[in-house]
Amino acid sequence: MTEHRSPEKAEIAAIHEVAKILTSTQNLERALGTTLRTLQSFLGFDRAAIFRPDEATREIRMEIASGYSAEQRERARYVWGEGIVGKTMKTGSPIALPDVRKEPSFLDKTRAHGKPSDGPLSYLSVPIRIGAETLGVLTAERIGRTGTQALEGDGRTLAVVGCLIGQALKLHKAIERLQDEFQRQRQEFEKTIRKTYRIENIVGQSKRMQEVFAAVTSVASSRATVLLRGESGTGKEMIARAIHQGGPRAERPFVAVNCAALPETLLESELFGHKRGAFTGAVEERKGRFEEASGGTIFLDEIGDIPLPTQVKLLRVLQERKFERLGENRSVPVDVRIIAATNADLERMVTAGTFREDLYYRLNVIPIFLPPLRDRREDILPLTEHFLERFNREHGKGVTFSKDALDLLLEYRWTGNVRELENLVERTVVMAKAPVAQAQDLPRAIRVSPSPPATGAYGQPLVSLAPGPSAPPEGSAHAGAGGKPRAEYLKELEREELRRALETAGWVITRAGKVLGWTPRQVAYKMKKHRLSSPWKG
Repeated sequence: MTEHRSPEKAEIAAIHEVAKILTSTQNLERALGTTLRTLQSFLGFDRAAIFRPDEATREIRMEIASGYSAEQRERARYVWGEGIVGKTMKTGSPIALPDVRKEPSFLDKTRAHGKPSDGPLSYLSVPIRIGAETLGVLTAERIGRTGTQALEGDGRTLAVVGCLIGQALKLHKAIERLQDEFQRQRQEFEKTIRKTYRIENIVGQSKRMQEVFAAVTSVASSRATVLLRGESGTGKEMIARAIHQGGPRAERPFVAVNCAALPETLLESELFGHKRGAFTGAVEERKGRFEEASGGTIFLDEIGDIPLPTQVKLLRVLQERKFERLGENRSVPVDVRIIAATNADLERMVTAGTFREDLYYRLNVIPIFLPPLRDRREDILPLTEHFLERFNREHGKGVTFSKDALDLLLEYRWTGNVRELENLVERTVVMAKAPVAQAQDLPRAIRVSPSPPATGAYGQPLVSLAPGPSAPPEGSAHAGAGGKPRAEYLKELEREELRRALETAGWVITRAGKVLGWTPRQVAYKMKKHRLSSPWKG
């Protein structure tokens, strides 16, 4: 049995329902269509429509309708001030007609309104407004005497609904502007990322890093799986991004996953996604990281920490390029390049049975070893300068290190590698009370640290071939050529190398940068630092 509502209750119920509809979804077109059908259901309208002006031509068109055919909707077009709809749009005032067929300005462009013998056709046209701005027109009509009697109440209801629709249109437009701005910022960010992670922008002048860069250049254009090996903080993610940016997938997603940061219970869902109800708390379907990276690259950091059950699924992705979401039997194909990284001894883990041998061989197609910072000491000063330039710019300062402080940086073991050096430089720039940071301004661990022994690929000490304690070891931080402090010797070496490159390139900064493997900005910065200028300048 249908509940009988008084006209006043029906009006309130309709407004309440419309308000819920317009605030419950971001799909504005669907919400507006549901709104019109709700007005028909609660208030008994035969037809209802929303008209909006075209931003380019200002032609007023029937955009959303209920009770009209597609052909009738297409015919309903007005210019400013034309017909009842055009007048409402122009004046911003509502129009209520007990029988629209008797109105001379009614054009009946839709040809949907039947014959006078069908009875009176009450017609309401109200503005959709925000403040003084009219955004569109809401119309509704009823056939028969009932519509004439309810005209006043219908007008009140539609006026309120018009305001609600206006608010929804304004909010939707604001969301569109935010989305456009977000998209613009994202594109700018992606441009910055692509520029930052180009291989030529990664600091590393040592022979071992040049070998890494050569390997990256070789593998970037392929889709082969790469395994990055090295201690924590050596820049494995940066190299992974450089491989991605240097290949044909550069415009596609790069998705990084730290496998050690996720508990075992969530890792599989994070990688492969899940269906709704797959486990407690899975209230909606969710895409995994492999699907998000489709067409691009997925970077699996700390791959050695993946539990054995998940290793089986990962092996299938590598072999067959497909997987299954949690709670689903359907296989999902995926086109994604895999770059993995670890600081663990995978060979020892395979022997111990904690890492699958077949997965190891699938991952270890192209291994690239990143040396620890202590094994490429000639990169410490360029990295320090790079970080100084960056953090001085970010924090609005002009801090440099004294010679004694640089000597200590060269002596330190850097167990945290490049990340530890980066953090130290930022802390020094932020906390510095003078333009030049002295040795005493460095942390105690660096001031008292003994000179490190040379190490192998995983940090094991190598047999020393250096002379006895009475003579400084070759390449120590204390002495360079001619007995000079190593920091001073390396500065002179860098200045001479820069001068020769500039002379070879005819003092063209871009060409000199290509010779040295530096960016033009780095060349210009170092020219200023070493007080080098073109002999033809001025």
